[in-house]
Amino acid sequence: MIRRSSTAAGVALALLSPWADAAAAEPTPADRLPASLLAECDARTKAPGHYDPPIAAAFRALIEMGVFSSIEFRDARIGFCELQRAGGPVAASSCEDGVILLDSKYADADRALVLNATLAHEMLHHLQHRERKARYGDAYCQSARYRTDKPSLEAAADKFGDEVAALFALGRRVEIVNRCDEPVSIYLEAIDPVAIRGTQAAFQNIPALARAMSPERAASGRFRFYAQTTPKAGAARIWQDRASAHSRIVEGLPVRPRETRLAASDRLKSPFRLTLTCAANDE
Repeated sequence: MIRRSSTAAGVALALLSPWADAAAAEPTPADRLPASLLAECDARTKAPGHYDPPIAAAFRALIEMGVFSSIEFRDARIGFCELQRAGGPVAASSCEDGVILLDSKYADADRALVLNATLAHEMLHHLQHRERKARYGDAYCQSARYRTDKPSLEAAADKFGDEVAALFALGRRVEIVNRCDEPVSIYLEAIDPVAIRGTQAAFQNIPALARAMSPERAASGRFRFYAQTTPKAGAARIWQDRASAHSRIVEGLPVRPRETRLAASDRLKSPFRLTLTCAANDE
C-alpha cells in the first residue's frame, strides 16, 4: 500500500481564506480512498518539464520566490485528482514513490495563490520522505518509525504551507548592501512586484558601507536597477545598461537600468539581496 501524507483542508493562512474552502467534515485519509482512483490519478501524474499548466505555474512561482530549487523537484511526479469528490483531502503525497496529488479544484485560475501554498506543503513532505529514506532505507515508508513520525512531519508541513502563503501574499523583502566607501543612490524596481513604492520613480540613498531595505516587495528575484555613487570628488561609479530598452525618468534624470537576478539565503525569512561593490565586478 502506498503510504500517503495528507494536507489539512485549510492549507492557506487566514490572509488567503477567501480562496480556501472550509471542509464540511474530516476528510478520509488518502491511503483509504479507493485504490482504483489512486491508481488512475497516479498514472496521470507527470514529471518536471511536463506538469499540467497550473502546476507548472506553481512550480515556477515557488522557484522564482526562492522557496525551492528546481533540482528539488527532480523526482516529484505531480498531477490533479478528484480527491475531495471522493471524500478525501485537498492534496496528498506518497512516501514510497514521490507522487503528489492535488485536488482538481486547484486547476482553476483563481486558486493560484492557494495552489502555491498547497504544493509547498506537499513538496516539504516530498523532501521529508526523501531525507528519511536516505537515512533509514526504502523500508522507512512501511515502518513503525514512519507512523510515529507522521504527526510531526504534518505539523512542520502545515506551518511551512502557511508561511509560504504569507510570503506570496506579502512578497519577499529586498535588501541593498553598499560595500563602497561612498554613498550610493539607487533606483530599484521588481519585475514581479507585490508591493511597490508608489507611482513616482525615486532614488533611495544608501550611506557608505551600509545596508538598507528597499520599499519594494517582490514575487521573484528578477529586478532592474540603476545606481551611482555620490563621491565628494572625482567620477561617480555608475551601474546601468546603456542598451536597455527599459528607460526611466527618475527624479528628472533619464536612466537605463540593468537587469539582475537576486537570491535569498533561505526558503522563507531572508530577503532578496543586491550587493553593490566599487570593484570591477558587482552582483
